[in-house]
Amino acid sequence: MTLTQIIAETENSLSIYADSNDVDRQTIKNSVIICLRQMGKNITVPFEEIVTIVNSKALLPENFKSLNLALKLEADAHSLNCDRKVADNSYIYRQRIENPAFYNQVTHEYETTCNAKIITERILLDNSGNYANFYYKPVWLSVTKGGKNEAIDSKSLNISPEVRNAADYQISITNRNLITNFRNGSIYIQYNGFPTDEDGDLLIPEFTTGDLVEYCKTHAKVALAEQLVLAEKAQPGLRQLYPVWKQEIPLLKGLALKECAFANLDKNWSKKMKALNKSEITRFNLPHYAK
Repeated sequence: MTLTQIIAETENSLSIYADSNDVDRQTIKNSVIICLRQMGKNITVPFEEIVTIVNSKALLPENFKSLNLALKLEADAHSLNCDRKVADNSYIYRQRIENPAFYNQVTHEYETTCNAKIITERILLDNSGNYANFYYKPVWLSVTKGGKNEAIDSKSLNISPEVRNAADYQISITNRNLITNFRNGSIYIQYNGFPTDEDGDLLIPEFTTGDLVEYCKTHAKVALAEQLVLAEKAQPGLRQLYPVWKQEIPLLKGLALKECAFANLDKNWSKKMKALNKSEITRFNLPHYAK
């Protein structure tokens, strides 16, 4: 079931309040995400993204659950397919292209067998097809030491002693905020995230019993009812249902946790989603690396 479907069902069940624009869709969305964050890693699939750091901070994707890998991107080299004079006199357009590769710090070469990437920023110089490629190499980031952080996967290489002892740059994650010890830049991340459909709509997995979906629905209704009660907009019928729904939450949460603990998403889920994802960045062959 998608988040959009849950929103539609919730608005239908509270149609009186939906008609008066008293149903806040963002509250439903936040409530569903809270429910998903309470579940284990079983309901997640792998994602990758490039986040931009501004004033030592970046907001992580909404479907973010936990970090697997983070690499700082640093300018490494550039190449032109035209004369330098053409480049100097051209109007610049920017287009970012992602290429599967990993920079091996030992061999100092890019390897295409890993999941990380070299990032090529292609700058189109004019309408005749002239362009410049700027290559960025990944640099290891260390997660700052502290207590247990569920936003960091236990198998993340960024918390390994080897990285922590050698990395100059550090990051930390609080809620969806990624904090860095450098002011501006770009970071490539691999993370465990809640699945989405081809349109980017959040998917709530239905394994066997459907308890996770039911928990999300009820949790959303409780959150909305609480808002309406506090705003003194709740009618008598809703005031009676609100404590009943709220009382069901612990039981539904326990059932949802059980459903998620003993079930896994289809192993091909991620591949299927990527094949369907209309917004996925077009893949290119790895360009020649200018040393």
